[in-house]
Amino acid sequence: MDFKLLEDFVCLAHSSSFTSAARERFVTQPAFSRRIKALEQWVGTDLVNRDSPQLELTEQGKAFVIEAEEILNRLHLARESARALKKTRTNEISVAAQNSIVQTVFMSWMHEIEKEVGPVYVKLSSDRLADCIEMFRNGSVDYLLCYTHNELGNAIDDNRFQSTVIGQETLVPVSLATNKQAMFHLPGEANNPIPLVAYTHQSLFGKSIDQLLDKEACYLNRRYENPFAHTLKSMVLGGYGLAWLPYSFVKDELVRGELALAGDEKWNIPFEVRLFYREPDDSLSNAIHTISEGMTEMASIK
Repeated sequence: MDFKLLEDFVCLAHSSSFTSAARERFVTQPAFSRRIKALEQWVGTDLVNRDSPQLELTEQGKAFVIEAEEILNRLHLARESARALKKTRTNEISVAAQNSIVQTVFMSWMHEIEKEVGPVYVKLSSDRLADCIEMFRNGSVDYLLCYTHNELGNAIDDNRFQSTVIGQETLVPVSLATNKQAMFHLPGEANNPIPLVAYTHQSLFGKSIDQLLDKEACYLNRRYENPFAHTLKSMVLGGYGLAWLPYSFVKDELVRGELALAGDEKWNIPFEVRLFYREPDDSLSNAIHTISEGMTEMASIK
Protein backbone atom coordinates (compact mmCIF):
# COMPACT_ATOMS: atom_id res chain seq x y z
CA MET A 1 0.00 0.00 0.00
CA ASP A 2 1.20 3.54 -0.80
CA PHE A 3 1.87 5.26 2.55
CA LYS A 4 0.74 8.54 0.97
CA LEU A 5 -2.80 7.22 1.45
CA LEU A 6 -2.15 7.15 5.20
CA GLU A 7 -0.97 10.78 5.04
CA ASP A 8 -4.12 11.67 3.09
CA PHE A 9 -6.35 10.09 5.71
CA VAL A 10 -4.54 11.69 8.66
CA CYS A 11 -4.82 15.05 6.90
CA LEU A 12 -8.54 14.47 6.36
CA ALA A 13 -9.05 13.52 10.00
CA HIS A 14 -7.66 16.90 11.07
CA SER A 15 -9.54 18.92 8.44
CA SER A 16 -13.03 20.36 8.25
CA SER A 17 -13.87 18.92 4.83
CA PHE A 18 -12.65 16.87 1.88
CA THR A 19 -12.11 20.15 0.01
CA SER A 20 -9.79 21.69 2.59
CA ALA A 21 -7.87 18.43 3.00
CA ALA A 22 -7.43 18.13 -0.78
CA ARG A 23 -6.16 21.72 -0.88
CA GLU A 24 -3.57 20.96 1.79
CA ARG A 25 -2.48 17.83 -0.08
CA PHE A 26 -2.26 19.79 -3.37
CA VAL A 27 -4.65 17.57 -5.32
CA THR A 28 -8.12 18.10 -6.70
CA GLN A 29 -11.07 17.17 -4.50
CA PRO A 30 -12.24 14.31 -6.80
CA ALA A 31 -8.73 12.84 -6.88
CA PHE A 32 -8.45 13.11 -3.09
CA SER A 33 -11.81 11.37 -2.63
CA ARG A 34 -10.64 8.52 -4.87
CA ARG A 35 -7.50 8.10 -2.76
CA ILE A 36 -9.52 7.90 0.47
CA LYS A 37 -11.81 5.35 -1.20
CA ALA A 38 -8.77 3.31 -2.25
CA LEU A 39 -7.56 3.28 1.37
CA GLU A 40 -10.99 2.15 2.57
CA GLN A 41 -10.90 -0.68 0.04
CA TRP A 42 -7.48 -1.73 1.31
CA VAL A 43 -8.58 -1.59 4.97
CA GLY A 44 -11.81 -3.39 4.13
CA THR A 45 -14.27 -1.00 5.82
CA ASP A 46 -15.66 2.53 5.61
CA LEU A 47 -13.50 5.06 7.44
CA VAL A 48 -15.65 8.13 6.72
CA ASN A 49 -19.38 8.52 7.38
CA ARG A 50 -20.59 9.89 4.05
CA ASP A 51 -24.20 10.14 5.28
CA SER A 52 -23.24 12.85 7.77
CA PRO A 53 -23.74 16.49 6.64
CA GLN A 54 -20.36 17.30 8.20
CA LEU A 55 -17.04 15.48 7.96
CA GLU A 56 -17.22 12.60 10.41
CA LEU A 57 -15.10 9.48 10.80
CA THR A 58 -16.72 6.14 11.46
CA GLU A 59 -15.78 4.26 14.64
CA GLN A 60 -13.42 2.21 12.50
CA GLY A 61 -11.95 5.41 11.08
CA LYS A 62 -11.35 6.90 14.55
CA ALA A 63 -9.51 3.77 15.60
CA PHE A 64 -7.55 3.55 12.35
CA VAL A 65 -6.32 7.17 12.37
CA ILE A 66 -4.57 6.63 15.73
CA GLU A 67 -2.64 3.70 14.33
CA ALA A 68 -1.99 5.52 11.03
CA GLU A 69 -0.42 8.48 12.83
CA GLU A 70 1.80 6.16 14.85
CA ILE A 71 2.90 4.29 11.70
CA LEU A 72 3.74 7.55 9.92
CA ASN A 73 5.70 8.89 12.89
CA ARG A 74 7.76 5.71 13.07
CA LEU A 75 8.28 5.70 9.31
CA HIS A 76 9.49 9.31 9.26
CA LEU A 77 11.83 8.72 12.19
CA ALA A 78 13.27 5.66 10.46
CA ARG A 79 13.88 7.56 7.24
CA GLU A 80 15.45 10.50 9.04
CA SER A 81 17.79 8.15 10.93
CA ALA A 82 18.79 6.37 7.72
CA ARG A 83 19.29 9.69 5.94
CA ALA A 84 21.57 10.94 8.71
CA LEU A 85 23.74 7.80 8.48
CA LYS A 86 23.97 8.11 4.69
CA LYS A 87 25.77 11.47 4.73
CA THR A 88 29.48 11.13 3.95
CA ARG A 89 30.54 14.78 3.61
CA THR A 90 31.09 17.15 6.51
CA ASN A 91 29.28 20.13 4.97
CA GLU A 92 26.49 18.52 2.99
CA ILE A 93 22.83 19.53 2.77
CA SER A 94 19.93 18.65 0.50
CA VAL A 95 17.34 21.23 -0.52
CA ALA A 96 14.03 21.15 -2.42
CA ALA A 97 12.98 24.51 -3.84
CA GLN A 98 10.42 25.86 -6.27
CA ASN A 99 12.00 26.55 -9.65
CA SER A 100 11.82 30.37 -9.62
CA ILE A 101 13.26 30.48 -6.06
CA VAL A 102 16.30 28.52 -7.26
CA GLN A 103 17.05 31.29 -9.75
CA THR A 104 16.60 34.13 -7.25
CA VAL A 105 16.45 33.89 -3.44
CA PHE A 106 18.24 30.53 -3.20
CA MET A 107 21.49 32.03 -4.50
CA SER A 108 21.43 34.82 -1.90
CA TRP A 109 20.62 32.32 0.85
CA MET A 110 23.55 30.07 -0.08
CA HIS A 111 25.87 33.08 -0.38
CA GLU A 112 25.08 34.08 3.21
CA ILE A 113 25.61 30.52 4.47
CA GLU A 114 28.92 29.95 2.68
CA LYS A 115 30.16 33.37 3.82
CA GLU A 116 29.89 32.09 7.39
CA VAL A 117 30.64 28.35 7.21
CA GLY A 118 32.68 27.97 4.01
CA PRO A 119 31.92 25.78 0.95
CA VAL A 120 28.84 23.57 1.27
CA TYR A 121 28.00 20.58 -0.91
CA VAL A 122 24.35 21.02 -1.93
CA LYS A 123 22.03 18.43 -3.43
CA LEU A 124 19.39 20.65 -5.00
CA SER A 125 16.01 19.51 -6.33
CA SER A 126 13.76 22.04 -8.06
CA ASP A 127 10.24 21.08 -9.03
CA ARG A 128 6.56 21.87 -8.53
CA LEU A 129 5.58 22.93 -5.02
CA ALA A 130 3.63 19.72 -4.33
CA ASP A 131 6.64 17.58 -5.30
CA CYS A 132 9.03 19.70 -3.22
CA ILE A 133 6.73 19.36 -0.21
CA GLU A 134 6.54 15.60 -0.65
CA MET A 135 10.35 15.30 -0.80
CA PHE A 136 10.67 17.28 2.42
CA ARG A 137 7.89 15.48 4.27
CA ASN A 138 9.25 12.04 3.47
CA GLY A 139 12.78 12.96 4.52
CA SER A 140 14.42 12.93 1.08
CA VAL A 141 15.76 16.48 1.64
CA ASP A 142 16.87 18.48 4.67
CA TYR A 143 15.30 21.82 3.73
CA LEU A 144 12.33 23.15 1.80
CA LEU A 145 12.29 26.63 0.22
CA CYS A 146 8.90 27.78 -0.99
CA TYR A 147 6.55 30.73 -1.32
CA THR A 148 3.80 31.27 1.25
CA HIS A 149 0.84 33.65 1.18
CA ASN A 150 -0.90 35.09 4.25
CA GLU A 151 -4.44 34.36 3.06
CA LEU A 152 -3.65 30.98 1.53
CA GLY A 153 -1.69 29.64 4.49
CA ASN A 154 1.67 27.92 4.73
CA ALA A 155 2.63 25.11 2.41
CA ILE A 156 3.08 22.78 5.37
CA ASP A 157 0.97 22.75 8.50
CA ASP A 158 2.86 20.20 10.55
CA ASN A 159 4.17 20.51 14.10
CA ARG A 160 7.11 18.25 13.22
CA PHE A 161 8.74 21.11 11.27
CA GLN A 162 9.96 24.62 11.96
CA SER A 163 10.18 27.54 9.53
CA THR A 164 11.51 31.04 9.12
CA VAL A 165 11.02 33.77 6.53
CA ILE A 166 14.23 34.46 4.57
CA GLY A 167 12.87 36.88 1.97
CA GLN A 168 9.96 38.70 0.39
CA GLU A 169 8.65 38.33 -3.14
CA THR A 170 5.92 40.01 -5.16
CA LEU A 171 4.01 38.68 -8.15
CA VAL A 172 3.67 41.51 -10.68
CA PRO A 173 1.73 41.59 -13.97
CA VAL A 174 4.16 41.97 -16.86
CA SER A 175 3.93 42.20 -20.63
CA LEU A 176 6.30 42.41 -23.57
CA ALA A 177 7.45 46.04 -23.94
CA THR A 178 7.36 48.06 -27.14
CA ASN A 179 9.14 51.42 -26.86
CA LYS A 180 9.30 50.74 -23.08
CA GLN A 181 5.49 50.58 -22.91
CA ALA A 182 3.53 47.44 -22.02
CA MET A 183 1.92 45.73 -25.00
CA PHE A 184 -0.97 44.81 -22.70
CA HIS A 185 -2.21 46.77 -19.72
CA LEU A 186 -4.73 45.97 -17.00
CA PRO A 187 -7.68 46.05 -16.65
CA GLY A 188 -8.10 45.58 -20.43
CA GLU A 189 -11.27 46.17 -22.43
CA ALA A 190 -14.49 44.18 -22.67
CA ASN A 191 -14.37 44.08 -26.47
CA ASN A 192 -10.66 43.27 -26.56
CA PRO A 193 -9.65 41.08 -23.57
CA ILE A 194 -5.98 40.63 -22.75
CA PRO A 195 -4.51 37.18 -23.51
CA LEU A 196 -3.49 35.62 -20.20
CA VAL A 197 -0.49 33.31 -19.83
CA ALA A 198 -1.54 31.55 -16.63
CA TYR A 199 -0.45 29.19 -13.90
CA THR A 200 -2.59 26.14 -13.23
CA HIS A 201 -5.57 26.84 -10.96
CA GLN A 202 -4.30 24.26 -8.43
CA SER A 203 -0.90 25.93 -7.97
CA LEU A 204 -0.20 28.43 -5.17
CA PHE A 205 0.41 31.26 -7.66
CA GLY A 206 -2.70 30.26 -9.61
CA LYS A 207 -4.85 30.35 -6.47
CA SER A 208 -3.52 33.76 -5.44
CA ILE A 209 -4.20 35.24 -8.88
CA ASP A 210 -7.72 33.76 -8.95
CA GLN A 211 -8.30 35.35 -5.54
CA LEU A 212 -7.14 38.74 -6.83
CA LEU A 213 -9.30 38.52 -9.95
CA ASP A 214 -12.34 37.80 -7.78
CA LYS A 215 -11.79 41.22 -6.18
CA GLU A 216 -10.64 43.33 -9.13
CA ALA A 217 -12.62 43.65 -12.35
CA CYS A 218 -10.61 43.10 -15.52
CA TYR A 219 -10.91 41.59 -18.98
CA LEU A 220 -8.69 38.58 -19.60
CA ASN A 221 -8.79 35.71 -22.05
CA ARG A 222 -7.02 32.65 -20.60
CA ARG A 223 -4.93 31.35 -23.51
CA TYR A 224 -1.98 29.36 -22.18
CA GLU A 225 -1.35 27.47 -18.95
CA ASN A 226 1.78 26.06 -17.29
CA PRO A 227 2.86 25.53 -13.65
CA PHE A 228 6.37 26.97 -14.08
CA ALA A 229 7.29 30.67 -13.96
CA HIS A 230 10.24 30.29 -16.34
CA THR A 231 7.94 28.86 -19.03
CA LEU A 232 5.44 31.69 -18.58
CA LYS A 233 8.27 34.22 -18.74
CA SER A 234 9.44 32.81 -22.09
CA MET A 235 5.90 33.08 -23.47
CA VAL A 236 5.55 36.69 -22.30
CA LEU A 237 8.88 37.55 -23.93
CA GLY A 238 7.49 35.95 -27.08
CA GLY A 239 4.54 38.36 -27.01
CA TYR A 240 1.92 35.69 -26.27
CA GLY A 241 0.20 37.65 -23.50
CA LEU A 242 0.34 38.98 -19.95
CA ALA A 243 1.49 36.97 -16.93
CA TRP A 244 2.02 37.48 -13.21
CA LEU A 245 5.68 36.71 -12.48
CA PRO A 246 7.97 37.05 -9.42
CA TYR A 247 9.49 40.53 -9.50
CA SER A 248 13.02 39.32 -8.72
CA PHE A 249 12.68 36.90 -11.65
CA VAL A 250 11.97 39.67 -14.20
CA LYS A 251 13.62 42.79 -12.75
CA ASP A 252 16.57 42.63 -15.18
CA GLU A 253 14.22 42.47 -18.19
CA LEU A 254 12.21 45.38 -16.72
CA VAL A 255 15.38 47.48 -16.36
CA ARG A 256 16.49 46.66 -19.92
CA GLY A 257 13.04 47.57 -21.25
CA GLU A 258 12.34 44.10 -22.66
CA LEU A 259 9.34 43.73 -20.33
CA ALA A 260 7.08 46.34 -18.74
CA LEU A 261 4.74 46.36 -15.77
CA ALA A 262 1.21 45.81 -17.02
CA GLY A 263 -0.66 47.36 -14.08
CA ASP A 264 -0.30 49.54 -11.01
CA GLU A 265 0.37 48.31 -7.46
CA LYS A 266 -3.20 47.15 -6.81
CA TRP A 267 -2.46 44.24 -9.17
CA ASN A 268 0.61 43.10 -7.19
CA ILE A 269 0.47 40.02 -4.94
CA PRO A 270 2.88 39.78 -1.96
CA PHE A 271 4.49 36.51 -0.87
CA GLU A 272 6.99 35.41 1.72
CA VAL A 273 9.88 33.09 0.88
CA ARG A 274 9.92 30.62 3.74
CA LEU A 275 12.51 28.04 4.75
CA PHE A 276 11.16 24.85 6.39
CA TYR A 277 13.49 22.65 8.42
CA ARG A 278 13.63 20.02 11.14
CA GLU A 279 15.21 20.31 14.57
CA PRO A 280 18.95 21.03 14.16
CA ASP A 281 21.06 17.91 14.72
CA ASP A 282 24.64 19.13 14.09
CA SER A 283 26.79 22.27 14.02
CA LEU A 284 26.14 22.92 10.31
CA SER A 285 22.36 22.83 10.64
CA ASN A 286 22.58 25.02 13.74
CA ALA A 287 24.61 27.57 11.77
CA ILE A 288 22.21 27.46 8.81
CA HIS A 289 19.20 28.06 11.05
CA THR A 290 20.91 30.99 12.81
CA ILE A 291 21.95 32.61 9.52
CA SER A 292 18.52 32.05 7.95
CA GLU A 293 16.69 33.58 10.90
CA GLY A 294 18.86 36.69 10.59
CA MET A 295 18.26 37.27 6.90
CA THR A 296 16.28 40.35 5.81
CA GLU A 297 14.18 41.17 2.76
CA MET A 298 15.88 40.29 -0.51
CA ALA A 299 13.26 40.61 -3.21
CA SER A 300 10.90 43.49 -2.45
CA ILE A 301 9.82 46.10 -4.94
CA LYS A 302 11.32 49.50 -4.27
